[in-house]
Amino acid sequence: MRFLDTDRWNEIWQTIARNKKRSIMTALGVFWGIFMLVVMLGAGQGLERISRAAAGGIAINTLMVQPVQTSIPYKGMPSNRWWMLDNDDLEAVRKLDEVTYVAANLWGGMQYCSYNEHKGEYNMMGFTPDFQHINPQKILKGRFINEIDILQKRKVCIIGEQVWKDLFASDEGVIGKVLLMNGTYFTVIGVVRRQSNFVSFGEGEQTVGIPASLMQQMFGMGKRIHMMTVAGRDDVSSSQLEEAVKKVVFARHIISPDDKKAAWTMSVADFVNKMKGLFNGIALLTWVVGLGTLLAGIVGVSNIMLVLVKERTQEIGIRRAIGASPRSIIAQILSESFALTLTAGIFGLSAGVWVLSVADSIPGLKPDGIDVPIQIGFSTGVIALAILVAGSLLAGIIPAVRALSIKAVDAIREE
Repeated sequence: MRFLDTDRWNEIWQTIARNKKRSIMTALGVFWGIFMLVVMLGAGQGLERISRAAAGGIAINTLMVQPVQTSIPYKGMPSNRWWMLDNDDLEAVRKLDEVTYVAANLWGGMQYCSYNEHKGEYNMMGFTPDFQHINPQKILKGRFINEIDILQKRKVCIIGEQVWKDLFASDEGVIGKVLLMNGTYFTVIGVVRRQSNFVSFGEGEQTVGIPASLMQQMFGMGKRIHMMTVAGRDDVSSSQLEEAVKKVVFARHIISPDDKKAAWTMSVADFVNKMKGLFNGIALLTWVVGLGTLLAGIVGVSNIMLVLVKERTQEIGIRRAIGASPRSIIAQILSESFALTLTAGIFGLSAGVWVLSVADSIPGLKPDGIDVPIQIGFSTGVIALAILVAGSLLAGIIPAVRALSIKAVDAIREE
């Protein structure tokens, strides 16, 4: 095959080697272009993977609702009125067709905890069982809070992984051990690791969770809850879910349905969509900048090939005179451009992948508990190689046309 002709490739390298410094500088342009493209794409895709991993198994159509002051007087009730969510709100929302799960979240502040001689201060939170369906936590040992714990107000707790390490020295038999917190003894029923950073309240690994009903009793809260977390059906939009939840809750607390400030809400779906738009923008910017840098390198290759064609005017003229076909002349020029661009590009691609691999192994670069690669995908690598091939051919087009325009008689006369 002509492509595998060793004499042809020796000629190509000899031609490029005539201008070593110029060829090296031009190759560096291609190298730097593909290197930057790979590194930026890998970093962008790695950041996107980390964000997706941070979401864990959370239900995407999740809404968080927290009471704030009203801003509109309604049915004899004044504005600037404080109100509170309660257990009855949970039951009313649970009956909505748009809702699949609803959970209560309560904060107990920082509490001193101890087990034997080990002590520490950790965040106390109250949960209801549905929270595990909405924002699943990785159960390392034991179980999550269940309905029996809520009904009987059991003095049980789930502890974060860091609490387990600090107080129990990662004891495998931690389930059933008794933890002293705020003067009250709690039986450990589970050890959890936070899976999602989207719906997190403080450091999950340093949290002690107890049944919400027990926390209400301990702090004299009655039926009050601090925040409601709602998971909607997949076929219900985030705006529909928020409207349905607000309608039933506002009606119970005599709040105007037009009051936009009476409740703080956050939709995970809206947040995810904004993040997708951000990552799409980053990807677009990365391709534009990377391709622009690569194009500059390809232009450099085209320039050096023009110089080489100029220097080889007599050689090309002689070839034309002895019967060399235009096709063979074009193939020669394109092969030289292809060799220079592809060689520099492969080195740049390999260097970019290596840098991303080194970055991937740096401790602390990724959040704890998240192990995703900071690397380009296979399809991205294929596209990068396709760009290299296209770039090498593009870089040789103008020099090839210039070579064909040389007349044999004029070329032979040129000194």
